[in-house]
Parts: sequence; structure tokens; C-alpha cells
Amino acid sequence: METRKLQEVGGGTFTVSIPKEWATSHGFEVGMELQLYTHRDGSILIRSSDTDVDSLDAATIDIGDVGPEAVRRAVRTAHAVGFETIRLRRAGAFSDAERKAVRSAVRGLVGTNVLSESDDEITIRHLLDASSVSVRQSIVQLQYTVVSLLRDATEAFIDAVDTDARIRDRADEARRSVQMVTRHFSRSLISHAELDALDVSRPELFAYYEAGNGLETVIDQATRIADTGEKLPEPVPDDVAKDLCTVADDVAGAIDDAVTAILDGDLTTARQARGRHEDVIKDIEVIEGRLYDGTLSWSVSTAVGLSTALSHLRRAADSGRSVADTAAMAAIRTENIDF
Repeated sequence: METRKLQEVGGGTFTVSIPKEWATSHGFEVGMELQLYTHRDGSILIRSSDTDVDSLDAATIDIGDVGPEAVRRAVRTAHAVGFETIRLRRAGAFSDAERKAVRSAVRGLVGTNVLSESDDEITIRHLLDASSVSVRQSIVQLQYTVVSLLRDATEAFIDAVDTDARIRDRADEARRSVQMVTRHFSRSLISHAELDALDVSRPELFAYYEAGNGLETVIDQATRIADTGEKLPEPVPDDVAKDLCTVADDVAGAIDDAVTAILDGDLTTARQARGRHEDVIKDIEVIEGRLYDGTLSWSVSTAVGLSTALSHLRRAADSGRSVADTAAMAAIRTENIDF
């Protein structure tokens, strides 16, 4: 690192010199017009006038003969990277199935629409301005939705009822919020302006991104628990249903604590979430022990279903533990570094 003194020239203007070697290696020349960008973290970014500062404006993706699912993935991936406009092109005409896949993918993305279509090109545009987005509030809403979703999915499993459509609709809506957080985080890796528009620091946004990833894993486990319940030939017997509900509540509570710790930057709450994770894993192991020692006299299909549900609850709990670890790191960083 080099240091330079701030100097004052005529008219009260402040100047600072740039190392010649660095300026030369980056193509800076005397008299060149430079662009200065100030940011909320107190930094100043210097770019030459011919630098493309709008690198995330548009992406063009050439689609081969890949089919609907690959087209859907291309849309989601380009959106997650953070491009404002996505143009899908191919040598021949898009099939009806591929067009349907594009529209389906776009419906699953917040603030995104199909602008135009032709035989060989489809243009998609993201219309939501970052300054109107609160990533923190999105995580708060996700926290509430995902915690309740896990509890409801477990109850559906216990009752062996068909609530798959209701669970999946709520899960899909929650995933839309996760994808939005991922998009803004990805854009922030390239654009300082994204952080300014969101009014968050990079460490804060990273913590929210990690929380979103953890909650998405919980969403997946909740839907799988509900799916497993649909296949049960009968409701879960009362002698274990109560214990399973208690475990699901404890897993949900640990996840809730972990996300709260990220939102509040609270190390104590993060430690509490870790402790709840350890306790709930022990409770899961107790039920698994009863399942395999022969004390529970169920049908094979019911026993397999319970084992599967417990595995998904364990995965959800482990995800909450990861979020708690992120919260602990963020809290320690904040306590010891003056941003």
C-alpha cells in the first residue's frame, strides 16, 4: 500500500497524486477525463471515461438445441448474475415448450417481465429499481414464512394429508425472495452503486445472502417433508406425533434465532441458536433410536416415511446452525472492526 498527501490547489480544490506506474498500466494519460464515484462507505472509485460502468446492463445468451429446462436455467442464471436485460437467441425458432419455459421462469422472478418475442429472440427485462428494495425486510419476511412453513409441513406429514399444493405455493413465493436477495448480492460484487442503492454495507449484504441461502435449504426440506407425508398409508401414530411436532418446533425456533442473530448482529442470540441446534439433534437421535430398536410397531412404509422426515428435519437444523455461524462471525467482526 502506498500513501499520498492530500493537497489544496487554487480555488480550494483538493488533489491527490496517482502512482505513475499504476496509471500507465491502466491506460491513464495526462489530460484524460476520469469518472469519480463516491460511496456510502466513504470510498471513492476512479475510472477512465471509456470504461464500461454499465457492464450489467444487458446479456445476450445464444441458445442451442437444448430444450425447455436448459432455457429455464439460462434465464434464472442470468437473472441471478444481475443483468437488467436478458436476450435469448438461437439459430432456429424457439419451440412452444421453450417459450412456455421462459414465461414460467420469469413468473418466478421478482420484478421481471418478458418485453418482446420473435421467432429466434426473446427479450426479458428486470424492472425493479434497487433503491426501492429492502434486503433486510426481505429476510425478515422470509424468516417468518419459512419458519411457519416448516411447522405446517411437519403437521401435514403427521396427518398424512394432501396439502402439497398449498405448501408448494408458499415455498415458491419464498424462493422468489431468496432469488431476489441473491441477485442483489451478485450485482454488488461488480457494482458499488448497487450497495449505495440498497443502503447496506458489503458485510451486511453478505450476511443477508447467507441467511437467504440457509432459508432456501429449509424451504426445500419443508416441501420434501410434505411430499413424504402424502405417501404415508396412514397418519403418524399419536405416540410419536407429539415428539415429532416438538422436534419441528425446536428446529424452527433454532432457525428463527439464527436469522434474528444476523438481523440484530447479536452474538448471544447466535450462541443460543447453536445450543438449540445441538439439543434438537439429540432429540432427533432419540426418535431415530426408538424407530430402529423395535419399540415402535408400525408398518414398514410408515417407518421409512418417519425416517425420511427426520432426515429432512436434521438437514433443516444443520442449515440453521450454518446461519448461526454466519451471525456469530458477523457479530464478532462488527465488534472488532470500525467500518
